[in-house]
Parts: sequence; C-alpha cells; structure tokens
Amino acid sequence: MPLRAILTRRDLALDTLVPASPDAGVRWATVSELVDPTPYLLGGELLLTAGTNLPEDPDTLDRYVSTLLAAEVTALGFGVTPVYDAVPAALVERCRVHGLPLLLVPRETPFVAVSQAVGEELEHRRLADQRRFVSAGRALTRAAVGNTPVQGVLETLSSVLGCWTTLIGARPLGRAGRVPTLSAETGELVGKVGAAGGPLSAKIQVSPDRVVLHAVGEHTRERSVLLLGRPEPLDATDRAILGTAVALLGLLSRSQSAVVDDAGRLAARLLLSGSEPDTASFPPLRALLSGGDRTDVFRVLHARWTGRGARPTASPTLFRTRLVDDTGTSVRAVLADQGSREEHLALLDELRASGWLAAVSGPVSGTGLATADRQAAALLVRAHATDRPLLPDEAPDPFDTLFEREAARTAARTLLGPLAGPGETARTLRATLRAWLARHGSWDRAAADLGAHRNSVRYRIGRIERDLGVDLSDPEQRMRLWFALSRFDEDAP
Repeated sequence: MPLRAILTRRDLALDTLVPASPDAGVRWATVSELVDPTPYLLGGELLLTAGTNLPEDPDTLDRYVSTLLAAEVTALGFGVTPVYDAVPAALVERCRVHGLPLLLVPRETPFVAVSQAVGEELEHRRLADQRRFVSAGRALTRAAVGNTPVQGVLETLSSVLGCWTTLIGARPLGRAGRVPTLSAETGELVGKVGAAGGPLSAKIQVSPDRVVLHAVGEHTRERSVLLLGRPEPLDATDRAILGTAVALLGLLSRSQSAVVDDAGRLAARLLLSGSEPDTASFPPLRALLSGGDRTDVFRVLHARWTGRGARPTASPTLFRTRLVDDTGTSVRAVLADQGSREEHLALLDELRASGWLAAVSGPVSGTGLATADRQAAALLVRAHATDRPLLPDEAPDPFDTLFEREAARTAARTLLGPLAGPGETARTLRATLRAWLARHGSWDRAAADLGAHRNSVRYRIGRIERDLGVDLSDPEQRMRLWFALSRFDEDAP
C-alpha cells in the first residue's frame, strides 16, 4: 500500500521530516528498539522506534541508518516519547543524507494506532482488489459468451487493465487498444512462448511499455500467444485478472479445432461447471437459446449417439440451442424451458429419430443448472436401460416426502460406505454399480454403457459386494443401493 495513505490520516497526525518518493509502498508496520533490527525484517516496513537504543556515536548512527536503507525499510517512524522530547537532529541529518524517509510520531499517537491504521488500509485495499477481480471476471465471462467472444475478451481485458492487447496464432486473432509495431525481438519471443513445450510466459520492455506475453492453449501443442502492454507493471490483482482471461481464451481455443469463437460450448461448460453462475450473465445467454417463453427457466439435456454409422457432431440446430457441449463421447446442453412437457418430448423424439438417445432434466432457475446437470445424467443412465428417451416424472417422488434432503443424503453416504469417497476408484465403482443396476444385472449391456470389458464389470461388482458386505442377488439390497445412488450428492465434499 502507498505510504502516503498513512501520511494523510488525520487521526495519526504524522509529520514528515525526510520525505519519501511518491510511489513508496508499505508492507507492514512494526516496532523495534534493537540496534540492528534488520534480521527480523522482510523489507517494505514502516519501522517504529522510540530511540531507546539509538546510537549516539556519529559513525554508529550513520551505520544504523544505512543498514535500515540496505534492508529496504520504507520509512522510519520516530516517537518523541518517553525517551526523547524531539527527534535528534543527528538522526534527521543522517536520514536526509542517505535518503531514508523519516516521520515524527507525536506524543499523543501510540505506535499501536499506527500499526492498526496500516492493517486497516491493507485490508481495505485487499477487499477493493477482491471486488475488482470479481467484477473483472464477470465482465470477461460476459464477453466470452458474446457474438465475438475472442475480440470481446481482448477488449474487456484492455479496458480493465488499461493496456493494449493482441492475440497472435498462426494469424492475428484479435487486438484492442493502440497496439504498437512489434519488434523482431518481440516476434522471436512470441515464437518461443507459442511453441509446444515452450515457456508459459515472458516479459520484454518495448519503450514506453512493459509487455507481458502469455501462452494460450495446451502445453504440448503449438499455442496462441496473448500480448499486453502498458507503462506500469502488473500487480497481483492484475495478474489474477490476466489469468482469468487466459483461461477463457484457452477454453475458446479448445472448443473447436477449426473455429476459435465457439461461444456456445464455452458458455455451456461455464454454466454446468458446478459453481454458481453470475446472474448478470443470464440476459446475454438467452440470446444463445432457441424459443421458450419463460426465459428465466432452463433445462439440461444429456445425450449419446446410438445411431448407425459414424457419430456426427452435435448440431445446435437439432438440439435447439447454441449452448451445446459436445465432448466427442457424449453431449450435454442447456435449453430454454418450453413450459410444456409435450414440447420437450417432441424434441427427445426428434433426437431419437436422428440417432441420439437423450434425457432432459426438470425445469430450474439459472442457479440450479448444476443440479439439473446431475439429474439429466442420472436420467440418461435409465434411458439406456429402458432404451427410450426420458423426462423426469411430474408426480412427486413419495420418498422425497418421507426423507428430508439432508437426511436422504446422509443415508445415501452411510449405505454406500467406502463407495461414497471422493477418489477416482470410488467414482468408478459408483458408476459401475449404477450402470449394472440400471441394466438389471446384465454384464454385457452394463459393460457397453461403461465402455469397459464385461470381466471388468464382474470384478467391480464383486469388489462392491465385498467392500459393502452385501449380496447383490438380493433384490432388497439392490433397491437400497439404487436409493443411495439416486440421492448421493456427487459434488459434496
């Protein structure tokens, strides 16, 4: 934080005897009466002393001041009580000679008040930086789901950080602000950062700007390079904002190999990531949806290709939304709720006729999309078992009236025992059990759903029986475990 923020506090009434540079910053305020406190300092401190052990010998006093300066102490605050009634003239003269800022702390200002003021200012600035980071993240996310997402992210980053930006791949992909002509040296650095396995970032001085280069894309492949420049260096919050922009541009670059600006896929991934979405992003997201009178109500669709021949790319036209995340093995999409069960059944039938088996969640608000995502995934398992598309039942589940939500979750974790763990093994066993139960114990059909060998399914089911101490030939045990799986919260810690 700037030292001037403390100097301007009227409640402290500090007096400047040897001025500091306008950009002098303070890391913390600390008190020390040691002749040599530097072993206990990190640099950037406002060091407070009452002069209890202040050297009187001129050479020793000179060494005291020069040592503090070498330790990068920002300023020395001298309290005029109880040892001295005034700041010693020799100390003022030595601080002026060496250029160490010197402050007079008046008798009525306790050192603890100075330390507390520094802490308050640091916390105030931390919260301000946090708000700036959150606001910038929201603005970048809104830009990333616009009609020109790459250009939108570059323009937003330029505005937020007060810099020029440009993204360079095999060709220029976008720019914002007054981008200067890049020197040959900068061009060579772009090539190094963009090369597969190259450095993640680099810096170069292109007067009057400090230029930062950052790779965008996968480390093992040739990457695009984001450049930004401004005269001032980036602080910690600026670097965090830059990291968000790089992550968004990376998602955009991976969304399709041939098209960088696939806003729909990126938006779908952000919405279904499990974190609570920013409600300010809902209005621009509606432009990516098709139809739906209740534009504040959404559904999530999961689908798998079951048709003949090579699997096609999921078409936004067929799925009636641009918010389609096609991973290559499965598809999930965010839909506008049509307000009619028949409309969604018609979509499912249309997809079925085109070779896609799908399931659609119930209606949710924007903040419930992660829950709808899990519901659609569970419904798709059942859809495979019954070989027909599914919507959730409109009638309330009688079990939901018997158990509170948290009570049901607790019971599910108890029934699943070691299968409720967060590890990869536990997740694999849960998925296997779900598929096997949904397929009514068919090894072959469960193996096909899981993409595993039937012997692997047999081994996993045997392990589940041993770990849980159950006999899955018992229909009651199968019922209890299906209940647990259907109410288990995969995202719970």
